Amino acid sequence: MNKLRLSIVVCTYNRADLLLVCLESLVNQDVEPESYEVIIVNNNSTDKTLEVVDRFAKKYPNIRTVQELNQGLSHARNRGWREARGKYVAYIDDDAKATPDWCKRILNPFSTVTPTPAAVGGQIFPYYETLPPVWFCDDFEIRTWGEKSGFLELPRARQGFSGSNMAFQRSILERFGGFSSMYGIVGGKLRMGEDTEFFNRIYDEEPKFWYDPAITVYHWTPRRNCTLSYRFIRGYRVGESVIHMQQRRLLSEIYAREFICLFKLICSVPYRILVAKGYKKTEVGRFLQEMGYKCGFLFGRNLT
Repeated sequence: MNKLRLSIVVCTYNRADLLLVCLESLVNQDVEPESYEVIIVNNNSTDKTLEVVDRFAKKYPNIRTVQELNQGLSHARNRGWREARGKYVAYIDDDAKATPDWCKRILNPFSTVTPTPAAVGGQIFPYYETLPPVWFCDDFEIRTWGEKSGFLELPRARQGFSGSNMAFQRSILERFGGFSSMYGIVGGKLRMGEDTEFFNRIYDEEPKFWYDPAITVYHWTPRRNCTLSYRFIRGYRVGESVIHMQQRRLLSEIYAREFICLFKLICSVPYRILVAKGYKKTEVGRFLQEMGYKCGFLFGRNLT
């Protein structure tokens, strides 16, 4: 226990097969097993999740599981850091897999960078359920702040890191109360923004977010993500979360600007449809995601 530094939290809901791949990547890290633990937060799964977890827990002493009855990713993530025994808490999704040096690269800046980061994060790349269509671009699913390490600067700093590849000092999570249950996936319902909201909330007091592109995970991308309808829906949910974070200031300058941008986008629809062939369809995908964001920002309301 004296060697334990990092607690890895994996929140899971009915993804037994994908969880197996995730755990395989976490037990094959190139650091001493005594230096980290893996906490699997089972959020009321009804599939074979418990069988997968039991198999790993029996073989690897640094793996354990807890049950979170309150449904929702934010509840599960909060249960994870409260259970953590390490000084630092890292998050990876149950449908992602880490590179073998993931733990080592997360721990390094916490002990070598001055001032000590409040949070550390890196890049996310997709791996696919099936071969995506020719128009689909990896950029739709890649999460990156570039190829240079350093503290994030505004405006990107307030966005922080994506939830499948982020780590915090545990004291930061405790001090700010963790993730808001107003945001994040609940069961199968797509909701966004719990990680962004948390980074926004802590930024004014703890703005030291260290980015290292070598901290890398690969995130499973299902077939449904490679459709035009999903690009719109995802954009809508992001916009819905953003306006909710901004307390629905409907008469603000930013609201008016987004409305004008939406109008311009709608006016460009005929041209976009005409070129929606082959690789040009990539632009249609980007257009629909952007339009979804504008619509979510302007009209999205229900985050319950």
